[in-house]
Amino acid sequence: MDWIDRYAYSNRLRFIHPGQKAGLALLAIILCLALNRPAVGVLTTGWMLMLGVIWARVPLRVLGAAVLVEGFLLAWAVVGVAVSVQPGSGGWPLSFAITSQSCATAFNLLTRALGCTSAMAFLAFTTPVVDLLDLGRMLGMPPLLLDLALLIYRFTFALLESLEHMVTAQQVRLGYADFRHGMNSAALVASRLFIETYQRTRRLQVALEGRGYAGDLRVLPGEYRRSWSVWLLAAALASSLLAAWGWV
Repeated sequence: MDWIDRYAYSNRLRFIHPGQKAGLALLAIILCLALNRPAVGVLTTGWMLMLGVIWARVPLRVLGAAVLVEGFLLAWAVVGVAVSVQPGSGGWPLSFAITSQSCATAFNLLTRALGCTSAMAFLAFTTPVVDLLDLGRMLGMPPLLLDLALLIYRFTFALLESLEHMVTAQQVRLGYADFRHGMNSAALVASRLFIETYQRTRRLQVALEGRGYAGDLRVLPGEYRRSWSVWLLAAALASSLLAAWGWV
């Protein structure tokens, strides 16, 4: 997660208004779902990769690897769609078959899902979470929900760092030399991480109450700029997807 956050803060679109970037990603997702064609999903994936690499200057090996991992997981998920289950014969209760129709359905589902996940990957690599929370405040989302999202996000990195230190300490003491010691070390790490999480939350609660917390974490809003390029790219994206849908 830390490397996604690193590029989200250092990309070229960092200070573009989060509403524009979120709107562009949402437009791609809506069109990818509404225009039920494999070509639309493939084209959406290409658009998101191109925008992330060329426009936002995120390295292709980073963004491409993220989309490739998502595609691999989605491919495993649609295997069940490609394999059809039918009543068996000859004493077998069920029979499994792969037909051209089931493969076409699975491929269509894979391309649509990959197009949507690539749009989400573009948003994740170009927009930090704090900007998305600012956008939520602009849209009038409940402050409690935004505060919980912010605290969970911050605690995730802190606990991952603590977990890494604990595992390293166990490794240098040969805590994972064999299966029995490994299970014992894993149990110790899990219990200690749970205790540390509870202690951190207690300290945070005391600190917030000492500073007059009244149900809303007041932070300074970010300074963003609006870009006409976003609207032009959105129009080009929508036109190309509609053209691909009509052509196919």
